[in-house]
Amino acid sequence: MHVALFDSAEEQARRANLKKLEDKRLAFAQKLEGQGFAPEDMLFSQNDNGGFTAVCRFNGRNWLIIGPGFGTDDDFILEDAGALEYRVQEVFNKAEGMGGIFGFGKKAEVGADFIVTRPDGSEAKLSFVSGRNSWLRANRKKNPLLKTRRRRGDANVVWDFRPLDRSELQAAMNAAQAYFPPQE
Repeated sequence: MHVALFDSAEEQARRANLKKLEDKRLAFAQKLEGQGFAPEDMLFSQNDNGGFTAVCRFNGRNWLIIGPGFGTDDDFILEDAGALEYRVQEVFNKAEGMGGIFGFGKKAEVGADFIVTRPDGSEAKLSFVSGRNSWLRANRKKNPLLKTRRRRGDANVVWDFRPLDRSELQAAMNAAQAYFPPQE
């Protein structure tokens, strides 16, 4: 009996989920292009569920974009965030055990969660925490979300994000301050 390495039921389901997610992204990008939505700069943060939250400014307004998690039935969401009401929650979790080395213990986490109040009263979170998530700052030309052509291999947008380690934390915080100025 011949079993292909990448032909299991799990792999077929993974590929189907990637295709479904890319189909949603492509439809969303085409809808935004049809509406003339083309922000110069967008800041992304990956969520715990594999999706993302992004913030951008277009036509003098702040916008919030929420991308679905991998394998969920959620859709992409674009919301006018108005004055961008938010609070900042600083994060510092000490390393435990061997600090994650060889799978023992837990890495330290340092950074901040920017928690945005959405128009319906619920909250969305952009996390910039080293050791926890990944992020991306993209201009209009290099924005993987807004490209209106199918990505090769049904790639997930979050694959373009960079892991947030301590060496990138200051750059991420500086990018976040463009949207989230310090509160008094």
